[in-house]
Parts: sequence; structure tokens; C-alpha cells
Amino acid sequence: MSEAEKDAIFRQIDETGTVRRGDPGFGELEGELIRSHALCLEISARKPTDPEYKGLLEELLGREIDGSVAIVSPFYCDCGCRLRVGKNIIINKGATIFSAGRVEIGDNVLIAPDVKIVTVDHDLRDRMNCLHFGKVTVKDNAWICIGAIVCPGVTIGKNAVVAAGAVVTKDVPDNVMVGGNPARIIKRVDE
Repeated sequence: MSEAEKDAIFRQIDETGTVRRGDPGFGELEGELIRSHALCLEISARKPTDPEYKGLLEELLGREIDGSVAIVSPFYCDCGCRLRVGKNIIINKGATIFSAGRVEIGDNVLIAPDVKIVTVDHDLRDRMNCLHFGKVTVKDNAWICIGAIVCPGVTIGKNAVVAAGAVVTKDVPDNVMVGGNPARIIKRVDE
């Protein structure tokens, strides 16, 4: 897939939030999903100490990553070119990031094992042919605990904590802990 083709399909996702099977560029999206899947299989078959591990992650994301970033295998990301990570990040084993709608992770973020971050949803009436996307942003110093699910279009605020097993369907303000399904504010977090 050329950069221009990638740009066109992702511009459509960013502008409209919707892609339909058969839209121009849908094949390019599928191509990126296949490319990312293959790289994730290769990454997940290696230890993070493998000399080629960081290079494979950079190939997946399409850019250099800071040496302070730790992504522990197994790891799955369906659209690597749409995932941005800051510095001093830990993404623990079993994390799944569906990033076609874009995922941006700030600095000093902890993502626990088995966390799911999702940027895509199927249309309620046309499930097989229409996809809706929403960018997920995780701001600096956030901590997403084990088994949490972050839904499309959500922003996790600075210093926020998402409790284990929470299902986050709405934005999380700065400096709070949320938990439950759907996640609600439990308490403020001291800065």
C-alpha cells in the first residue's frame, strides 16, 4: 500500500468516522490490518530481550520508539501505523490495541496485562459492511489496570486510573479513578 493510499483511507476515517466495505481504499485498510497482524505474530513469538524485537515494533508502528518504551509480548495491534506512543511507557503482556481509528498514548503510562483498547465498532443496522471509528487518547501518567476495556472515542485524562476490569465508555477526567461497567468515577487521585 502506498503512503498516498494509506493517507486517503485514514483521512476518511478521521473526517467521517465511518468506512463501508466497498469504499475506495477499503482494500488498503485491509492490507494494513494484514501487515500489522503478521508483524504482531512475529513480535509475539519473541522475547522483549531479543535483539530484533525493538526493530519489529518500530516496523509495526512505522517510526522509531524511545528506548524507555516497554511493550511485552504477546502483543496485538491491528493497525500499527495508527498507534503513537510517548516515552516511559509499559504495555504489559496480552494487550490488544485495535487502532485503525487512532490511538495516542502519552508519557509515563502504565497499561496492565490483558487491557483492550478499541477504536472501531460495527454499525448497529449494517454490521457486516459499515464500521465506525473513534480516536482513543491516553494522557500522561495514566494507569489502565488489568483486564480493562477502553471503547472508541474515549480520552483517559492525566494521572487517571482505570480500575481492573472496568469498561470505559466515556471520557475519564484528569486525576480520578474509575471502575465498573460502565466505568464511573470512584474517587479523586492525589497528584
